[in-house]
Amino acid sequence: LSPQLEELITKVSKLHQETFPSLCQLGKYTTNSSADHRVQLDLGLWDKFSELVTKCIIKIVEFAKRLSGFTGLSIADQITLLKAACLDILMLRICTRYTPEQDTMTVSDGLTLNRTQMHDADFGPLTDLVFAFAGQLLPLEMDDTETGLLSAICLICGDRMDLEEPEKVDKLQEPLLEALRLYARRRRPSQPYMFPRILMKITDLRGISTKGAERAITLKMEIP
Repeated sequence: LSPQLEELITKVSKLHQETFPSLCQLGKYTTNSSADHRVQLDLGLWDKFSELVTKCIIKIVEFAKRLSGFTGLSIADQITLLKAACLDILMLRICTRYTPEQDTMTVSDGLTLNRTQMHDADFGPLTDLVFAFAGQLLPLEMDDTETGLLSAICLICGDRMDLEEPEKVDKLQEPLLEALRLYARRRRPSQPYMFPRILMKITDLRGISTKGAERAITLKMEIP
């Protein structure tokens, strides 16, 4: 690894950790799932989850702005990339907080939700897709550095629609791809196929995000 790539890996890993606190830094907040509180729970979950998603998005924007070269892009391209990738990165971050033994997700301030509660929070028909994706991440055993690099690659992607300077974005993405490839190989010398497997998760994330955007439109119509 060149000193430049080592520095990039360290910086992206640190950025990811600073904008997405580890589980041990989070408080524990679980919901009351008894049937008597069901209607109240739905509304409470919606409010809590909406608040958390807003906080998460602010952190993703901070992550983006602190990535080398991102603010050197035109404002229009920065907005295009963030709008396109925000849901992808949000889903990736939530799915790294999956606990298979309890079949739960722990969200950004320690809010732990089971599958039913995730469905009620606002995921609806997306729930099973999200949990399936989280299950597929487990065998990859990605660490914070790999998650951070994958998030950055997901964000800085020259194939997004309506970019003014896609070539500039591609150029910015190249060292991130190389950093992830070399880091994944160094971390797992006996598994050379791991880099393409990790990278393929971007396609899965985009599929979930597309359905997530459709879900958001449905919710706007359902909620007064």
